[in-house]
Amino acid sequence: MNCPKCSSEKKIKAGSVKGRQRYKCKECGCNYTVELKSTAKPDSVKKQAFQLYLEGASFRSIGKLLGVSNVSVFNWVKKLSKEAQETNINEI
Repeated sequence: MNCPKCSSEKKIKAGSVKGRQRYKCKECGCNYTVELKSTAKPDSVKKQAFQLYLEGASFRSIGKLLGVSNVSVFNWVKKLSKEAQETNINEI
């Protein structure tokens, strides 16, 4: 993790903000926090879950297959089915 301003590796801890560690660069004095990694799944995984649901698989089995919770699968299917209905209505 380098300074976003000068790319220096020289840093010191400088407290925390909203539960995230804050750092201060020794070279330029810039204060920064570490960016959180995104845990969002790609759209391809969501479409695959939707396709498996349309083929008759349960939310729980899809979740186990893709390595996500069954609640996430339910939310993806709900969202994608709503989008599909809206596009069908708009095409008419």
